[in-house]
Amino acid sequence: MEEPTKEYAYVREVETGFDETVEKVKEELKKEGFGVLSEVRVDSLFKEKLGLEMEPYVILGACNPDYSSELIGIDINSGTFLPCNLVVYVKEGKTHVSLLLPTVAMSVTGNDELLEVAGKVEEILKGVVDRV
Repeated sequence: MEEPTKEYAYVREVETGFDETVEKVKEELKKEGFGVLSEVRVDSLFKEKLGLEMEPYVILGACNPDYSSELIGIDINSGTFLPCNLVVYVKEGKTHVSLLLPTVAMSVTGNDELLEVAGKVEEILKGVVDRV
C-alpha cells in the first residue's frame, strides 16, 4: 500500500517486517552504487538516553561517491546535504520506508546545477524505495 508523496518525503508502507526491510533497503542501495555510511537506531538511542519507548526506527545515511563528488564539485558547501537520508520505521505495527527528497533539500540553494544532480539521485532513490 503506497502513501502519497509528502511535501518533503517520499513514503511507502511495505509488507515486510522491520529487520527484513532494513536489509532490503541496504541491498537495493548497493545495487544502485550507494553505500550506507551511517545507521542510527533512533529507538535504541531514545531508550538509552531518554528512557523513551518507541517502535523500531532507523535512519540510514546513504551515499554514492560519483554523485557526491559531482555535487561538491559544483558547490563545496553542498556536502552539508550529504548523505541522503532514508528512514525505516514501524508505526502502529506497519513498516514504512521514507526518503528525504533531495530536490526539496537542495532547493534552498537556488542552484540549478545542484538541483539537476539532486533530481537524478532522487529518481534512483525513489526506485530503491519502490523496490523494497
